[in-house]
Amino acid sequence: MRNHRWILFTSLIVLGAAGGYLLVRTADVTPDAAKTTAALPPSPHNYDSLPPTFHSGQRGPGKSHGDVEAIAKGALAGQRTIHFKDRASMAAFLENIKGKGIAVMGRLDKLNTLHIGFLDKDELAGLLDGSEKNGFVFPMQVPDLPEGSIQPGAVPLGNHLADYLNVSQYDRTEWGKNVSVAVLDTGVSLSASFAKQMSQTTLVDLPADLSTLNGHGTAVASLILQVAPDAQIISIRIADDQGQSNSSLIAQGILAAADSGAQLINISLGGFGDSQVLRDAVAYAQSKGIVIVSSAGNNGVNQITQPASLPGVVAVGGVDAKSDILLFSNSGPNLAATAPGYGVAAEGVTGGYVSFSGTSASSPIEAGVIAAAMSNNVIGSLTAAEANALVSASLDEAGAPGVDPSYGGGTVDLGRVMQSKTVGIVDAAVASEWVATTDSGQVLQVTVQNRGTAPIFNVPVTVTTSAGVQTFYAGSLLANQTQTFEVPITVNPTGSTTFQSSIGVPTGQNDVRPGNNSRKDVYTPASAQ
Repeated sequence: MRNHRWILFTSLIVLGAAGGYLLVRTADVTPDAAKTTAALPPSPHNYDSLPPTFHSGQRGPGKSHGDVEAIAKGALAGQRTIHFKDRASMAAFLENIKGKGIAVMGRLDKLNTLHIGFLDKDELAGLLDGSEKNGFVFPMQVPDLPEGSIQPGAVPLGNHLADYLNVSQYDRTEWGKNVSVAVLDTGVSLSASFAKQMSQTTLVDLPADLSTLNGHGTAVASLILQVAPDAQIISIRIADDQGQSNSSLIAQGILAAADSGAQLINISLGGFGDSQVLRDAVAYAQSKGIVIVSSAGNNGVNQITQPASLPGVVAVGGVDAKSDILLFSNSGPNLAATAPGYGVAAEGVTGGYVSFSGTSASSPIEAGVIAAAMSNNVIGSLTAAEANALVSASLDEAGAPGVDPSYGGGTVDLGRVMQSKTVGIVDAAVASEWVATTDSGQVLQVTVQNRGTAPIFNVPVTVTTSAGVQTFYAGSLLANQTQTFEVPITVNPTGSTTFQSSIGVPTGQNDVRPGNNSRKDVYTPASAQ
């Protein structure tokens, strides 16, 4: 997994040349530290934990250095998962390995699967009858943010999460009531302000001194509760205090969460490599109606980490306070949505607030939004699947027109979820300005969106570029519909180019969010950066 970080800067260049460019917003958003229980640190760069260093003992109990097959795949040497056809076959294997150089490192009884460590591959092969399915065990970890991976001009969110989600006007006290959210992470501090609404399971030993507990899990859980304050947290420690875990441990955590009655699972860590046991565990949880939300990763590459990349998992990327994509956020065709992931105020392991960055922060915000949609005093109660579908249908369009690898379906907007059953809401928005290259040259793609519940007819859309002002008309936009207008442009190859767009509202109607009726973006080509 370490090798992926070394390709970060090359990957950023490749992403920039892929046919579309994100523009930098010029809006001014300033964090408000006075509203937190303790002042935010002066710098917002309190990133996810540093990359782990794997010790030889973690890669296998003996001749692991000879396991070239695992090493070639980036898996842990000297370790495998073995899936048996039935429980009796697994029991027979456990009996046969007694006194031999094979260790059971984990049991997943519901999947008839063992995580084993071995000294000799030939000896292991001799104990199997060929009906089993072997899998590799991949290192997974809390992601770090490589140096320089946050672009200049990115704006930290601070403690403005409710404002960003457009729900600051609501009484949110009981949002998330009767909803259980499992947090698979480094564990949660027992002194956390929300300890009374939490249970804790440890699959990885806690430190002797609990004051040294890695604060990643505490921060993640606190963000869920910022959005859905009345939810119950099921903390399952599947990573140590260096942020290290593996695909088998995460799978065990998913099974434990499912058996604990969780309706949602958040996993703010991951890794590269395709783990079958993790696929099986995800499928098991999904068969029970559980929605799994996971961070896309912070490598800045066009590949989403597992488990976020698995079918049905809600993969979440990161944006800043202006909803600009963060360059460290992994992209891919199965990205579901984006949420704030830079300088977000979260609870620290010793109390107060810390500034938390990474898609590790984006994922629990999305999970919290789903939990809030499941139980609230505005639209009632929904199942996890119903809430996830409503949240997905209420995303704010962003980036390239339509679903795209950087933003997925768009940025999360809990306010629109809560207004979804209220008729007559007018909310016209300029959703994005995107520079794309076509056969005829560069164009500015201006996308407008109806974010209200009332239809919009024949409203003007004004686009200002260096060539002047052009006016278009959005003829008909039903709720959540978008329309994109293309304007040929000439950009400054050695500097920046500014664009500005606005959308009107129907005569006699009041727009509930006039602030999103216009936007101004600055585009700088890669050659000028």
